[in-house]
Amino acid sequence: MTYMAEKKIDLSSIKSKGFLPQRQENMFSMRLKVVSGNLDAEKLRAIADAAEKYGSGYVHITSRQQIEVPFVKLEDIEAARNELEKKGISGGSAGKRVRAVVACQGNRVCRNGLIDCERLACIIDEKYFGEAVPKKLKIAVTGCPAACVRPQDNDFGIMGTVKPEVLEENCVGCKRCEKACKMGAIKVIEDKASIDTEKCILCGACIAACRKDALRAEKTGCTVFAGGKAGLRPKQGTKILELAQEEQLFSVLEKTFDYYRNEGLEGERLGDLIERLGIERYLDAIGHSPCDGDLS
Repeated sequence: MTYMAEKKIDLSSIKSKGFLPQRQENMFSMRLKVVSGNLDAEKLRAIADAAEKYGSGYVHITSRQQIEVPFVKLEDIEAARNELEKKGISGGSAGKRVRAVVACQGNRVCRNGLIDCERLACIIDEKYFGEAVPKKLKIAVTGCPAACVRPQDNDFGIMGTVKPEVLEENCVGCKRCEKACKMGAIKVIEDKASIDTEKCILCGACIAACRKDALRAEKTGCTVFAGGKAGLRPKQGTKILELAQEEQLFSVLEKTFDYYRNEGLEGERLGDLIERLGIERYLDAIGHSPCDGDLS
């Protein structure tokens, strides 16, 4: 009976609008688009009103910073959608599409943030959100190597990084940088700081700790990962760029989309495509090779 009822409605069309079928017959969870986890108070009030009017009076915050309103009846889908769209709140993405970009607060708020995650997330969202892909594509932007939004577990992950440089003439050997480095990458030898580049993860903690301007940012950019995913068969993304500037970042992202659309099989995630055809073919498609200095 349930199967026949579901056959009569266009589930694909409903899902494309952000409504996910529940286990209860003709009940849907309304997924709403939230870019980088940020919503203003006015939109939150509108969502609360919609949850009371069309749902069961509560919302669910997903693991990807989205908001869902469960228990929306089939006959209320269009009314709920139209009402929220008038308030500037659109439906989230589901199915074989690019999902909403998740991001931490980056350098706008966090003391450890190295890049403006919200701005990058908004640019990516405006260009790619909801685009059709072979399976689904998830993107995360995190402000530093603490990686609170787990960029390595996404199809395309972006992480703010900074390369420190020692100005020996300013160093007094106080060891504040050495104590701040959790990776043991800095040692003070004969009252001068020295950085082990093999151990350095480009987090910038040493720069923040220095009070004598003996450490500065030589270069700030993004480390980029591709091919990660969570789920039943989790996979860590491959680091493909380090300290990339925005122009390079967006060029690689665009080429990654082209590669995924052109080479991906129906129902295949980006990481599975890279595994099937080999990392060298993917790197060649995005204009890089294992011998490039910014790859590892």
